[in-house]
Amino acid sequence: MNQKAPNWSRIEDTVESKYFVHYLDTATAQAEMQRYKQKTYELVGAHAGAQILDVGCGTGDDALALAERVGADGRVTGLDFSPALVKEAGRRAQALHLPVTFQVGDVHELGFADDSFDGCRADRVFMHIEDCAQALAEMVRVVRPGGRIVVREPDWDTLVVDSPEGELTQQILSRHFGQAIRHNRIGRQLYRLFRQAGLEEVAVADCSTLVLTDFATADRLYGLADAATQMKQLQPGHAAAADAWLEQLRQADSEGVFFSAVTGFTVVGCKPARP
Repeated sequence: MNQKAPNWSRIEDTVESKYFVHYLDTATAQAEMQRYKQKTYELVGAHAGAQILDVGCGTGDDALALAERVGADGRVTGLDFSPALVKEAGRRAQALHLPVTFQVGDVHELGFADDSFDGCRADRVFMHIEDCAQALAEMVRVVRPGGRIVVREPDWDTLVVDSPEGELTQQILSRHFGQAIRHNRIGRQLYRLFRQAGLEEVAVADCSTLVLTDFATADRLYGLADAATQMKQLQPGHAAAADAWLEQLRQADSEGVFFSAVTGFTVVGCKPARP
């Protein structure tokens, strides 16, 4: 059964929160996601003894991986807006005895002193928050001079789904992601935001494409069935076309030829030393 696309602005500790956990676990399980995540760990400076802040930690898997890297002399703090996800992160960390703590917080107003961390990262967080510039400014504030800030985001305008109905596909996807994602073009905007924030050594350190060739996973992560439903609700005259489009994708999957892909960007910058 298809479920509604995630609304990351509010996740309660209810049965609905299980959907968000499953969503995050499905994304993390993809090989390309694992590859770029490992790259962000290196870029943020997660070496032995480092103090790292993981903003939007979700279920805590990235924070736990970072904690393994920093070791007993380091410390990782995972922060998320959702109490339900913070609770799940704490549950996953219980038996591991790693140097990590989790807490509820807002990236727009981080409850840490200036220069508290050696590095700070955020992965697929900026596309959901209200003010990306303010969030980045806060991440810069809590990092020590010379420390690194790393952000990874997809650019949803790069999403492609192979379909005979190219124009209809674009209409369905554009409308869906324009509503489901607050900043659906944030991937292309990160470089500019980092430069405008006054960071040094700003670079697009990684750029890669997540390719999904099974409909079930793509539907879970992209909400393809939800997108078709939205088209039917907003334009009833296109209901039959939307149903046929979705059926074409499922048929392609049954024939082993379903294809979808989206590109993501990792940007890194260093906090300037004080004069």
